[in-house]
Amino acid sequence: MAKVKNITRKFVNFFSGDFILNRKLDRHVWFMVYIFVLFSILITWSLTVESALVKVRKNEKTIEALNIARDQRSVELLSLDRRSTLEELLKKNHSTLKVPETPAVILEEK
Repeated sequence: MAKVKNITRKFVNFFSGDFILNRKLDRHVWFMVYIFVLFSILITWSLTVESALVKVRKNEKTIEALNIARDQRSVELLSLDRRSTLEELLKKNHSTLKVPETPAVILEEK
């Protein structure tokens, strides 16, 4: 029973801060506060930088997806430039337009 009381007393002394006064560590409290503040600043800075890097990576993925979409649309537009593709589109949409047989006539101003 004495061991339990001794352990309980030591536990209470440690968490109440009495060990600091018993060992004359109270003159170093400001240094411990300084170290605590430095670690807090370090942790805060690390989390800030990490969240910024996550945003940068997310934006890079978005830019990459947009570049892929742009390239796909460019290819689609280039394929529409071919006469055979246009003829197929006209047939698919049941259009009455036909490919011209003669070149366009240039109008002259008078």
